[in-house]
Amino acid sequence: MAVRKRYLAFRLVLSLEFLAHPADDGHDAGRGGGEGLPAMAFAVSREKYLAVLAEFARWTLPEPLPPEARPWRDRLIQVWEQYPADTTWVKTICLSALVRLDRRVERLPEWLREARRALDLEPENRRLRLAALAGWRPRPGDRPASEDIRNAVSQWVQFWKKLYWAPGSQPDGWIAAAALLHLAEAGWLPSGPSPERLREELRQRVQQWKTDHPDHSLLPMVLGSVPAGSTIPEQQRQEIAAWLELTRKNVGWGKREAVWEMLTAWQREGILQRCGSGRGRLRDGGRLQKLSLLPDLARTLEWERNNHVLRAMAGYIPGTADVSAHPEAARAVVARWEALSRNGYWEFRLAAWVARWNLRRAGVLTAKEQGRFGADYVEAIGAENNQDVLLALAQINPPGTFPLATWASRLSDQDNQCRLAARLAIHGWLVDMASGSEASGEWRVVRKRVANGEWRVEDHHSLLATRCSLLTTRHHPPAGTAGPAPGRAGRCRQ
Repeated sequence: MAVRKRYLAFRLVLSLEFLAHPADDGHDAGRGGGEGLPAMAFAVSREKYLAVLAEFARWTLPEPLPPEARPWRDRLIQVWEQYPADTTWVKTICLSALVRLDRRVERLPEWLREARRALDLEPENRRLRLAALAGWRPRPGDRPASEDIRNAVSQWVQFWKKLYWAPGSQPDGWIAAAALLHLAEAGWLPSGPSPERLREELRQRVQQWKTDHPDHSLLPMVLGSVPAGSTIPEQQRQEIAAWLELTRKNVGWGKREAVWEMLTAWQREGILQRCGSGRGRLRDGGRLQKLSLLPDLARTLEWERNNHVLRAMAGYIPGTADVSAHPEAARAVVARWEALSRNGYWEFRLAAWVARWNLRRAGVLTAKEQGRFGADYVEAIGAENNQDVLLALAQINPPGTFPLATWASRLSDQDNQCRLAARLAIHGWLVDMASGSEASGEWRVVRKRVANGEWRVEDHHSLLATRCSLLTTRHHPPAGTAGPAPGRAGRCRQ
């Protein structure tokens, strides 16, 4: 099966229940009990394309994980352990996944050995290997039971402290700050810097770091492992405001991308909603406002022209509280993504359609905006000549009538990937129909043909509502690794 077919098929399956559920008032963020673990285990065992494999490695387990999902978690860990790590980069990818999935303290001696070996690698591979290992976090309440494990913990702490305090050790220094932060927040760093200081150090060192070298995966790998900080809303607000400074126009695009990914992940987990629930507020230009990324998102979309950053920003899923607090910003964000979805550059269109789908399923769109969404969607699937954008459109649930005739017309495309997109869209619609026929109170299927031969489907709570939340690969493998970028341009031949 072609790389793109595998990638899109697995992404469709894996995003059904446990990827990027929007957090909103009165609802738990990030819900999902690990239903996709079997699919993830199968995907990893079969995947050979490194950019896709690196995307899988960044996935973290839902918390809390229900007991029935734990056998599949163990199976996924076993798959990563048995994956043939025949190159340095592949081994780094596998270690990045394992330290996130298997947080048992009993494995710390193994991670310590790998960290020491990493110091003998070439600079680029050393940084990536250290960044992968720095993502290990102790499980809540875990404590070393044996003398050997206690010694390993002590040596693990000293290893990262040495890198942290070494003069001129960028980026090793801020990678070490991330590793120490995980230990400090677990109470494993009684004599070291406080979590608050480490968070500030990490942000400052990232701000000072020069990114003019090929370690494009480094920042996302490190920041992707950093959870939100203090449970005190005021401190969280200050931290998020400081990170937002690294999304400004005068900051390198690599930092802007990584920070937006981190902040949008925190937003999906409900961190920003909890920050905005107290009395404290952020100051913006002398005015007081509740904490929300919507105003910053609206301002940034006025000037941002980097496709990587736009893809990261597309993952932002606002809640109703955000929209109520900032209605003008919400309308500006919707309008800007609408314009970008008609842009001449295919990567802008790809990011914009992901964003528009996120906004629609979050309930942000007005009736007029819903109408424009549906009209633009039908026009886009009829005219789109880029394979990647059409494949993204195939995973979006349009409002109102499913445009079966328009998708069916794309089945005659000469390009294999464009025919695949049409088949995915029609297959998804058929699955929705079948699911809707059994879902009590969630779907209404109106079995009535309209003039153009299509069926009208009214969806109130789509069982496939998360299919397009994070469609794009955000990893860029180091120079010299095999395989083209999964987001390469491709044109449909009609």
